Amino acid sequence: MADDKDSDGSEGLNLTSSWLSPRSLLDRTTKFVLNAAHGKSRSLLPTTENDRSVTETGILDWEDEEEDEEEEEKAQPTLVVPEHDVLAGRWNAYLIADQDEKLSPLPRGMLRVIPPRKRTATCQSKDYNSMRADVTKNKVVARLKSANEFRRQSFLSLPIKVLGRILEFLPVDAMLVVLGSCRALRRVMHRQGPGCELAGDQAYTTMGMRVWRARIQQMGWRIWWERQRGKEHQQRIAVPRSHQELLKSICGVTDETEILNLLKTEPDLVFKAIYDDLISDYMSFGSADRCVPAVIFGGSRVRGPAQVAQRLDQLLWFARGRFTCAAEYTNQRLVAAADRFEAEYQWQFKRALVVGDCEEMKACARVMENIRDGRMCIRVLVDIHPLFNGVQDPRYAQLVIEGNSVSNAHSFESFLNKLDLLVAEHARVVAAALPGTVLPRSALFCLVEELFAPTKNGLALRALQNLYKYLQAIPIATDTLTNEKHELVVPDEATKDIVFLTTVASVVSLLLQTVDKWAQMEPVALPHELARRSVFAAFGDIIDEYVQLERRVIERAYEGELAQWTSKSRSNTATSHMDQVDGTKHVESVRLINFQKRQQQMDEYKERVLQVLQERLQIRLDTQALGTEDLGAHLEGRRRRSSGASSMPRRTVVGDGLGQAPISIDMCLNMVLTNRDAVDRLAVFAKAPLDMRLSGLAQEAVETIFCVLLRSIGNHVRPAFRQILNELRELEHAVMVTTQQSNVQQTTATHEAGYSAQHVQAERQLREKFTAAELGFFELIHLSDLAVQMIEIYFKTYLEEFIDEQDFLNMANQERKSLEHAVDDNVAVGMDCVIEIIMRQTGHILDTEQADSDYSPDSNVSLTLMPTMACTRTVQFLSESTVVLQNMTGQRQIRDVFLAEVGIRLFQLLLEHIKKYQITQPGGFQLIADLNLVYDWASQHVDADTLRFFTALKDLANCFILAPRDLRGFLQDQYSRHTFDGVMRSEEVYDVVACRADYRDIRTQVEGHCDFM
Repeated sequence: MADDKDSDGSEGLNLTSSWLSPRSLLDRTTKFVLNAAHGKSRSLLPTTENDRSVTETGILDWEDEEEDEEEEEKAQPTLVVPEHDVLAGRWNAYLIADQDEKLSPLPRGMLRVIPPRKRTATCQSKDYNSMRADVTKNKVVARLKSANEFRRQSFLSLPIKVLGRILEFLPVDAMLVVLGSCRALRRVMHRQGPGCELAGDQAYTTMGMRVWRARIQQMGWRIWWERQRGKEHQQRIAVPRSHQELLKSICGVTDETEILNLLKTEPDLVFKAIYDDLISDYMSFGSADRCVPAVIFGGSRVRGPAQVAQRLDQLLWFARGRFTCAAEYTNQRLVAAADRFEAEYQWQFKRALVVGDCEEMKACARVMENIRDGRMCIRVLVDIHPLFNGVQDPRYAQLVIEGNSVSNAHSFESFLNKLDLLVAEHARVVAAALPGTVLPRSALFCLVEELFAPTKNGLALRALQNLYKYLQAIPIATDTLTNEKHELVVPDEATKDIVFLTTVASVVSLLLQTVDKWAQMEPVALPHELARRSVFAAFGDIIDEYVQLERRVIERAYEGELAQWTSKSRSNTATSHMDQVDGTKHVESVRLINFQKRQQQMDEYKERVLQVLQERLQIRLDTQALGTEDLGAHLEGRRRRSSGASSMPRRTVVGDGLGQAPISIDMCLNMVLTNRDAVDRLAVFAKAPLDMRLSGLAQEAVETIFCVLLRSIGNHVRPAFRQILNELRELEHAVMVTTQQSNVQQTTATHEAGYSAQHVQAERQLREKFTAAELGFFELIHLSDLAVQMIEIYFKTYLEEFIDEQDFLNMANQERKSLEHAVDDNVAVGMDCVIEIIMRQTGHILDTEQADSDYSPDSNVSLTLMPTMACTRTVQFLSESTVVLQNMTGQRQIRDVFLAEVGIRLFQLLLEHIKKYQITQPGGFQLIADLNLVYDWASQHVDADTLRFFTALKDLANCFILAPRDLRGFLQDQYSRHTFDGVMRSEEVYDVVACRADYRDIRTQVEGHCDFM
């Protein structure tokens, strides 16, 4: 029913085979995008056959400028050589008729910007009147216009990036038409309109420059950013060799930096220069009678075979861009011509190779290296090798046998020695058969790549796969290391995994050493980076399993170490509880401790640990580095990285000179060394090029296992702090309870002697327990700080090349900071508990020992001007409490901070203690004697800023011995000298002065018109 019409009067569609052809579809798609910008018909289906104003594709077209090609065809010289001989390179200048040496260059299809033009009606008046006459068609046209306007607005409302991407995939002439006809797209691309004479970023917007760069990259130009650790990212570019020669002839540009600068500033000019030079020859392949002359004639001269090969290669790269509507058909003919040309020289190269004519082989190779990088002649040399062509050759039989029987690193090394001879022999062959240095190196690399390729010819890859199977099938036995068949056996699964990881890492190191040797081989050296890439690619199938196994081994080893330490510490805790049932024995053991000698033992222990760390990590470290924050300045030498597991014993013995230490530095050091061995194995894979997946996985694995180390040491240190903090909190609570009970009993007791006898012993035992807990806490600070510094040394020595220390988003750096913060927070909490216990006990001594009569004595009592018993015992207790800190803290900064906090809290405690008493003038002298004793203690322990508090308090105590008439002047003098600035508030000074026993009587003399309190 093709002749019938639809219900609305429109005719049926006739979809012919020519309409559905690929070329027709491409033309319709191009015009579809062009008309979208103009708001014209968007239909891809043909409309009516009677409407001649509508094209075959069903799209309303407008007038196009047609290029007259007749003059260009007349300018072509007449070729009298058969096409087969031309493609084979057999012609001379005298075979071309009408050849003139002064012949002008052939006219090119120059690329030009089409200026915007006025839109004109495309329908003839006759057709228009006929459409007006048909009411049904009028409705259809109105409906299409409305839909097309909506589609036009939708198209132009697309994001700028989308419009730019659409322009990138349009044919070049169509893209220029769109830019010349659509104002919206011109605003996207141009700054001053398409008709301006400017170029580069002065004529095009950022999106316009991006479109031209995308056009250039469509020809096979590759631009990327090269990542280098510790350096800024560097932009690189890879241009086909034939296009490099083209740029050199057109622009005189040869350097990579110059090309990048051109693409950055004027990519449109670069594209236009290449387009203008190649489009004429490229379009000639669309017609059968013009392709050969276009390739042979280069301007006013005839190209030789090598130049023709280079021109074909330039066109092949150019064809990737599909810059014309007929690109598919043209590319097919271009590829066919290039294949015939290359096949002819390949046949000649094979024939010369069979007869052993080296000169002929080099002559053919000089032509073939200009097209497709000479891969055909390289492939011939590899395919003809007896190892790959299926021919049994006794010279390589032993090599194949050894490759199939590889079982360990030693047998693989033997296999590599024979493989080395094979590569050396092939190097001599390619040096004799191929000219120059580029082709022989590429041919040698092709052989190595084939050896490691995942094909039936990949002999080296098969040897690696056999090695994997053998290692995974190692039996597990506990009675002997070898069985009757002399096969390797292991005692457990963990050892089996270690053997697998170590062997694979050793094999990779052997391969890299062999590649380094091949890179210096004579007469042809192997391309080093490409060969390393092939070697690493051979391990791409197992790298996921390898890194997962590496992590499982590390986690399993650390879990075993922590479980063993936990079991040991629990047994030690039970034993210590049994020993401490007799409190007297425990107190005596604490009294016998010489804190200075204990600190000396700690320093010796640190020195031993540092020495072992230096030996195992193979570094030289300053002995003072342990007490500094900047460890990088003390690292005098870098380590020598091994390829596999360390040859040193796994168990580190640093001695038990500290007795029952809260954490095990020996275990922490073992963890570090185990982690070092894993990093050494993964570092072999991390040497892969940065753009390979292998390198990224190895990098991530190094960071992961370092994070496992940090978490494991954190899981070891945190419970020790938790335990010692619980002990300190229990002591703090016990001191508080004891203080409350003693205050109550002191108030209600009838026999004060009995009270003293009962509680003195209990308080003494409590203080001894506190001294023991304080000693354990400061020892834990020393050991945890030592563990953290060991990790810092290990990180700066081994891991800085894998982990950027400045990258705060890196998981490894976050784990490092987390461990450091955990230690610092626990130290701060423990310090606060220790100071609080000291202050509670100090306050308890003052409350129980200080009598009211000390500061308000009877008038008949003579003054001795000696410190009271309460003050003496307080200073004695403070000296005993701080001696542990002074002797057990090697870092002056921590000691100063701790003592400063003790001094400030002691000042507040004394201030509140003074406010409890009514002080007479004789009592004032007694208070000054007490404060002088406290001041003497503070001057020996606290810093100058903290000492100001005690100086101010001692000076203020003079207010109790002054006459009432002099008190006001004294206070005014103290304020004028800023004695109390930053020390006490005016209210606190007033409260102390108000403690005078006669203050009620003299209050008006002090407070009247007071402008300083």
